[in-house]
Amino acid sequence: MLILISGPSGVGKSSVIETLIQRNKNLALMKTCTTRKQRAQIDGAYIHVSKKKFDQMIANGELFEYENVHADIFYGTPFSSLKKVIEGGRDYIKDIDVNGIEKLQKYLKDKCRVVSVFLDSPDSLLRQRLAKRGESQEMIEKRLSRADMERSKKHIFDLVLDCDDILQTAIDIENFVKNA
Repeated sequence: MLILISGPSGVGKSSVIETLIQRNKNLALMKTCTTRKQRAQIDGAYIHVSKKKFDQMIANGELFEYENVHADIFYGTPFSSLKKVIEGGRDYIKDIDVNGIEKLQKYLKDKCRVVSVFLDSPDSLLRQRLAKRGESQEMIEKRLSRADMERSKKHIFDLVLDCDDILQTAIDIENFVKNA
């Protein structure tokens, strides 16, 4: 099984994913490549690469999907990560941009169970969270400028949740996965 988590920047995706992994021993991170700088906290969901290396990965056909998400920060799903999900043995969870989710769902449709979750919070809370993690005002504005576009795609997700409380959001996702 693969659980896909999406939503605007600052909504708590990484915190929810970390909580779910701590609570579910068979759940592991599906790795994503990014050109983003590594944050101070443990950043285990990402394979950090230079833009040059990212471009090489695209040219070599190593990425299933990729996108320039924020101000020349690229994210992409490596085929090597998809292979691990398809092989099974454990369940995986991945933070993914709303634009990559449909392509990934279609590709994995007959290969494994996929559950998609969209997390949301009011812009004021998103702004607070982004500032708390040290984002510049310019980057906060760039990240929030995508929120309306991201919210316009809520309808493609299996589950939509307001993420005000990280633990409760994780519990709600666990219940949905168990009962769906």
